[in-house]
Amino acid sequence: MIPSVRHASTTPPPKPRVLAQPDKFRPPSHPSRLRSKTPRYQYGPELTQEQKTKKQYPHMMPPEGSFMHWFLTNRTIHLWISLSILVSLVFGVWLSEFIHNTPYRDLLPPNSMFLSHPFSFIGRWAEVYNMHVAYVSSQTAERRKQKVDDVKKRSDYRKAHGLETAEGVFGGWTAKTEEETRGPGFRYGEQVESGAVMEIAKGTGESVMTQAGEADETYVDFEGKTQPLRKKWFGLW
Repeated sequence: MIPSVRHASTTPPPKPRVLAQPDKFRPPSHPSRLRSKTPRYQYGPELTQEQKTKKQYPHMMPPEGSFMHWFLTNRTIHLWISLSILVSLVFGVWLSEFIHNTPYRDLLPPNSMFLSHPFSFIGRWAEVYNMHVAYVSSQTAERRKQKVDDVKKRSDYRKAHGLETAEGVFGGWTAKTEEETRGPGFRYGEQVESGAVMEIAKGTGESVMTQAGEADETYVDFEGKTQPLRKKWFGLW
């Protein structure tokens, strides 16, 4: 017969461990025994002062002495970059406006000419720009002349209808006389010159004053004829 084998242990099972009841409540942050001051993890030896100045940390300022630190902290190079950007923007706006508004756009040289003949390219650009400046000056002078003529016609109209007196705070929108546009120096010189002429020839002076008075009482209409000035009471009749 084959004897039977029992795989069960004959020793009794051990008793469960029972923790001693604490004398008071101790949270995990305040155990009964002090923690060791020795750090749990070791990250290597402490860095020296020289190594700290050259250590590069992520998302932080580069260390002193490096090229990036000089580039980010140098004010001169930042000023130069800012002014270069502003000047380039101003030049670009001026160039686009000039090309869009100039009537001599067809006379501008092609861009490929700058590499083959740079001096001729710049010279032709200068000639076209001078022509553009002359054109703009002539247009401005023509507009100014039209405005001056308009003001002169308005002044003659007001004078013909007895409205030449100053109105409002600024004296109305009429053309100023030649005496009003001149400064005090011209007026004083004219007074001295007229006084000398009066002393030399009194008779002729009286006739000149008479003609001047008559000229003040007349005006030139739109047809170029000299008409007597009509005086109106209170500017109505």
